[in-house]
Amino acid sequence: MKKLITICLLLFLVVTGNAQEKSKSKYSELNQDQLNLALKQSSKSIKTGKVLTFIGATAFTAGVIIFANGVEDAVNSSPDSSSKLGGGYALFLGGFVSTVIGIPVWIVGVSKKNKIELELVKYNPKGSSSINGIGLKIRF
Repeated sequence: MKKLITICLLLFLVVTGNAQEKSKSKYSELNQDQLNLALKQSSKSIKTGKVLTFIGATAFTAGVIIFANGVEDAVNSSPDSSSKLGGGYALFLGGFVSTVIGIPVWIVGVSKKNKIELELVKYNPKGSSSINGIGLKIRF
């Protein structure tokens, strides 16, 4: 029984791994304009990931501080403690979720940008100069 479950699990992993590999876009099939558009999109993705990460980390830290103050007030039997506890917890949770979403977006954007930049190198060979699509190539 254990062997059957292990074989099914391995078969499932192979199938899902192959499905993901075939769904990846091939940057080598794109032309220069498409690569430049994809580069802009990956730069936007990087910026979005950074913003989500830093805002989330700030909200997470502020939520922890507010929650800690609410716990201290609850120990001292302050009437305002429940609003601090709830608000701090909500801010803490929102910041955590934002950070957890922002970091992968940032990483994926950087990875795509690196792959696209590698593909764009083939359009700028050594010994050539290009401005606005008009190029000059010097050979010796």
